[in-house]
Amino acid sequence: MKRRKNADPLLLKERLWKIAYVAVCLAIIALTAFQLFVIYQDPSADWDYRVYSGAVQAFDHAQNPYILEDVTRYVGGDLPFTYPPHTLYFFWILDLFSVFENIVIYYALLVILLVISGYLIATIDNKPDYLFLITLLVTGFMGTVWNFGTGNKDIMFLVLFALIFVLLVKKKYWQSSIVMGLTAAISLITGPFVAIYLVVKRPVVDRLTYILVSGGVVALLFLISYCVNLTYFASYIDTLRGGTSPLYDIGGYNTPTPYLMFGDLLKGVNISGIIPIALVSCAYIGIILYATWKYYGKNRQDILKIYSIVMFAIFMMLPRIKPYDFIILTVPLYFLFRDCSYRMKILMFAIVSLPIFGWYMNFLVYPYDIPFLLGIYTQTYSMFLIFIVIILYGCVKRSSARLEKNPA
Repeated sequence: MKRRKNADPLLLKERLWKIAYVAVCLAIIALTAFQLFVIYQDPSADWDYRVYSGAVQAFDHAQNPYILEDVTRYVGGDLPFTYPPHTLYFFWILDLFSVFENIVIYYALLVILLVISGYLIATIDNKPDYLFLITLLVTGFMGTVWNFGTGNKDIMFLVLFALIFVLLVKKKYWQSSIVMGLTAAISLITGPFVAIYLVVKRPVVDRLTYILVSGGVVALLFLISYCVNLTYFASYIDTLRGGTSPLYDIGGYNTPTPYLMFGDLLKGVNISGIIPIALVSCAYIGIILYATWKYYGKNRQDILKIYSIVMFAIFMMLPRIKPYDFIILTVPLYFLFRDCSYRMKILMFAIVSLPIFGWYMNFLVYPYDIPFLLGIYTQTYSMFLIFIVIILYGCVKRSSARLEKNPA
């Protein structure tokens, strides 16, 4: 009885933390639901959806979807179609199912993709934490809100990366490298994630082979595009070299890229030019690589965490990040935090929900002309903070575990 009495306060404390954790999950899900409602009422939203729709209609009418006028004549706006030519056929297939005739159908497709990605992630885990996973899928970095708000297709990338992790866990490296190649062929921005194969537990030659297979898939699809329609292919190459390149953006809410943030911060202290930004960016990349290497050394036995931290680190070093891209971080974050305590999960949600709170600050405060304190790089701040937490927690916890196992 004495032992039970001593244990009761600990059990009660854990139960209280669990209640707090559930309350936090439900609260940010509710906040996200309201965001989606507000955005759905905005007629100026869903611009990416309109770009896909306009490109398909231009394609149907034998016009060039890479010519801005040929897209805007059908849907208005001034956003160009900048995706590789072979993606046109994918969007055209979707249009056969009336996806681009009614945005509600498109939203339904996004919901289905979200469910599929959640299912794939859960299949990797022996005891899935469904509340944690669902909350992360819906609220993380406001990625889901951005995908539905702009009508973007990045939830498809979430499915593909979840599938890649499933195949990696099952040691089906060849198949996963093919899926990685398909992902990169849809958007070249995702190409750097092929570096995940550098940490698979296989001989170095095999690792390099998987990378080459992914690159071969990309090259094959572009070769097919070249052979099928040279005009589209040439126009796409022109977009890469011109002002509408998907590798370039002027920044702001629509591109919270760390490098652009560094440039803005340096301008704030009257420092400008390519060299200062390059030096800061190189230091930033070096810090990320060093921190990832330290984490790898402390957690090399947990291969899922290794894949996850590498994916997270690659994301942080991408040359161009868009707000809806953050949806793919659901995959690594789930495996990095699934075994953490309720307190740690609450901290994680507080950090990755900074963009949500920032949105509410802007939504509620802006009408009163009070300065928006978090600025336009809220997602970037959130990403930096959660990476620091991951590194510190992963390294300190592992060191503590070793000390307990081998006391001096």
